Amino acid sequence: MTRKRRPKRRLKGKAVLFFLMLLLLVGAAVCLICGWIFMELGTDAERTITTVISNSENSYGTSETISSSKPPVEAVTAEAKTLSLEVGESTVVSVSVEPKTVENPKLVYSSDNEAVASVDQTGEIVGIAPGTAKISVTAEDNEAATAQITVTVCEKEGGSKPESGNTSSNEGSAELTYIDGILIVNKTYALPEDYAPGVDPTAKAAFDEMAADAAEEGLNLYISSGYRSYEYQAGLYDRYVARDGQEVADTYSARPGHSEHQTGLAFDLNTISMDFAETAEGIWVTEHCHEYGFIIRYPSGKEDVTGYQYEPWHIRYLGVETATAVWESGLCLEEYLNITSVYAEE
Repeated sequence: MTRKRRPKRRLKGKAVLFFLMLLLLVGAAVCLICGWIFMELGTDAERTITTVISNSENSYGTSETISSSKPPVEAVTAEAKTLSLEVGESTVVSVSVEPKTVENPKLVYSSDNEAVASVDQTGEIVGIAPGTAKISVTAEDNEAATAQITVTVCEKEGGSKPESGNTSSNEGSAELTYIDGILIVNKTYALPEDYAPGVDPTAKAAFDEMAADAAEEGLNLYISSGYRSYEYQAGLYDRYVARDGQEVADTYSARPGHSEHQTGLAFDLNTISMDFAETAEGIWVTEHCHEYGFIIRYPSGKEDVTGYQYEPWHIRYLGVETATAVWESGLCLEEYLNITSVYAEE
């Protein structure tokens, strides 16, 4: 007998083999897919970690920058919008800034009419002559942040202005002293207590011309302190004596009646600091102020003659011809006129 084949068993074996192969293929595919997913997850995680670290570093850096930088002044507000002063009277303008977190804000004070009211960079306003002036207080780092105070100056009751023709050459006298046509005031020569001319208009015009020419060269000149009355100088000097003692104060501050600022012919420029001498403005003023009628009144190396320390910021108006002659001589004004500058008791 011929033995019959069993095709069903072979088919079953092939089916099992096919099924196993299919499982292997599926398993391989699953492994590949899982591997790809894990790779992607790992990359995303790495990116996330990198981003977090980067953001953390940036945040740290930003925080550090913010803490070390000074926020700008956004607004300046004056405590009073209007003030009234008598000629020779002074007051300190009170202002506040926003945000209040700004420490020691740098403010610039200016007057639109120095002949009526002057203001220095400490905010002290002085009444010069009857009239009205506007005092501006502006943030140095934001010109849009500014406040204005309207100052009305009235004539001082009982005050009088002496005739400028009064002359005397007696040392220590309280009379106006002219030598070679120059009004003299120093430690030897005093001014009358009631002499209150205000800012000299010719001197102010000369300064304005000088400042305009300096501006064309990219320089910024401004008056920090102009005319001072006898009373104002008395208060200023007394404060310096209380702080440093009279001997030291006498080296840098004039006693009342002995200040050039009372003549209206002297101006303190920009920063009242020895550093001014090394600035571009300070160097330019030293080299060119005589061309506009000014001299550096208290030059370096002349302290024993003038009686005062070197003041690169302090200029005195003499007129172009005289100022140029003094400048070319290399002498201080005391040497040029052959006069002394010593208080009577010294």
